[in-house]
Amino acid sequence: VGIVNTHRHDVQEDVASTGRLFVPFSQGYTGNVFFHVRLGSQDRQSVAGMISTTRSMLRNIDPDLPIIQMSPYVDLLDRCVGLWIVKLGATLFGAFGLIALLLAVVGVYGVKAYAVACRTREIGIRMALGAHRKDVFALIMRQGALQTALAVFVGLLLSLAAGRVLAQILYQVSPRAALLACFLPARRATHVNPITALRTE
Repeated sequence: VGIVNTHRHDVQEDVASTGRLFVPFSQGYTGNVFFHVRLGSQDRQSVAGMISTTRSMLRNIDPDLPIIQMSPYVDLLDRCVGLWIVKLGATLFGAFGLIALLLAVVGVYGVKAYAVACRTREIGIRMALGAHRKDVFALIMRQGALQTALAVFVGLLLSLAAGRVLAQILYQVSPRAALLACFLPARRATHVNPITALRTE
């Protein structure tokens, strides 16, 4: 297109800059416009077949339109190394989170089961004095819910004190898991035989 002796392309450049050579824009074109086409089918063959059809449609609209690359979006995601690392990290942390949640539920279940076993005689006395199974079940679940609420309250205080890091680690951890762990010991407590519980060695 042309040659100039001095040219200031940026305000940070010196006034006496070197000469520049201007070439047609089409020779140094860099694709920065993306055209997305959404299909109703997710079949790989159907998507691959639509690439040539879409290219022909674009050629009919504008024959001079440069089409640098056309590929399914899934293939672009598969070739993205950075996204693959993020997905791998998310999968690993998700697996670790599930293992930690399972260990927490098993731990709470063990504690509640031991507490119910230690109170077998007390439960037997209550049932011998006329307590119904639903009363014993409600007693165990109410105490478990109270402990869960206390644990959630203390956990929230600690998460606020520790900052956003701990809050992100505890993301989407529901107190229902602890209540679910209390359900089986409470259900087992309702099947305690008063005669067996009151029997002494």
